[in-house]
Amino acid sequence: MEAGHEGEPVAGRRARVLWRVAISLACLVVVSVIFKKQVGWFFPVVSGSMEPTVETGEWVFLRYGVDPLERFDIVAFTDVGGGASIKRVIGLPGEVIALDPTGDVRVEGAPLRGEARRPPLTPVFDSRLQSIDEHWRHGGAYADPWSRVGGPEGGPGEVWEMDGSAVARSASLGLLGFHDRVDDGALRPDGTVQRGQQVVHDVAVSFEVKLLDAGGRICVQLMEQGDVFEVSVPIYEGEEEARVDLFRRRASREPVEYFVYGRTPVPIGEWVPVRFSNIDNLLRFELGDFELEFDYDYRGNTLHPTAFDMGAISLGERVRLGGEGVVLQVRNIRVERDFHISARGAFGAGAPLQLGPDEVFVVGDATAVSRDSRDRGPVSRSRIFGRVDAAVWPLSRARWLR
Repeated sequence: MEAGHEGEPVAGRRARVLWRVAISLACLVVVSVIFKKQVGWFFPVVSGSMEPTVETGEWVFLRYGVDPLERFDIVAFTDVGGGASIKRVIGLPGEVIALDPTGDVRVEGAPLRGEARRPPLTPVFDSRLQSIDEHWRHGGAYADPWSRVGGPEGGPGEVWEMDGSAVARSASLGLLGFHDRVDDGALRPDGTVQRGQQVVHDVAVSFEVKLLDAGGRICVQLMEQGDVFEVSVPIYEGEEEARVDLFRRRASREPVEYFVYGRTPVPIGEWVPVRFSNIDNLLRFELGDFELEFDYDYRGNTLHPTAFDMGAISLGERVRLGGEGVVLQVRNIRVERDFHISARGAFGAGAPLQLGPDEVFVVGDATAVSRDSRDRGPVSRSRIFGRVDAAVWPLSRARWLR
């Protein structure tokens, strides 16, 4: 008879291995059943209402229970007519919710700013995936101080240089201008752009800058309706620290409105990260480790001079960056937009909505197409049965969600 290494018959060894496999599979089934009943489970996404946060066809992990329930949680709840939906919580029990025509939400009359768990901004341009030359205006009819000096076009490491030694003060010739429409679409990971339907007002830009000499200034601008929010950083030879000014210009040519200023060293010949954002009227500028912030709470922007009959809308170049009187290089430019809630439907859009003690207000991230609390009213907490924590399939796109 055929025997194993220790004299045991092969048939006996095979039976023991099969028995162990069967026991392991049985344990796995039991654990899976308990896990599914008590902890959570995996579900396919069959609707595009949460794009681009969660894509149609992806699978998510749903954890049962929502205590404590927090703003911006992505929750699963039973629909009134049966079935289930996943949406994002915007309003909590007892709050007064109002949807602003600009796409913001106001709680108790105030914008949502400073929320630690706020949804991440959505990219609309990234020079590591797209060509700067194709999406940014540079130069004028007779002169262009900008040129590409390194890296592949539309790829990591693409570098553009601006020789601003002959650029006049306050001239736009030394500024790259992002001329794409900023809407509630998104830039996909493969570099393709999904166009949206609604113009988004709140944007942010980040990039890296390298100063090759001193004697001029760095300038970054964000445009919203008829307002230009600008940061100016003059770089003078021999100064240890540069002054950073944050202010607003208006298309109506009213006097410049200065907000706040600070001081920080700006190295010559080194790449320095820069970020400027205007989210829910909170202006924030970062240059290296330096940060300047201004809480600008107001009810509305100056209307765009060419769009009085279009209401609150932002037109033209939304971001500009560069400078004057200095030679500098930029790379890794990224433009992002805030989440945008279309002010439509019967609830929260025309007038503030008072939520009950057991009600929440939910919307889909793709708010132009999502059917949610704006159309169907608040959701009772008793209908919420879980929180969506992560996208788990396909594995190449696995990530935590917020």
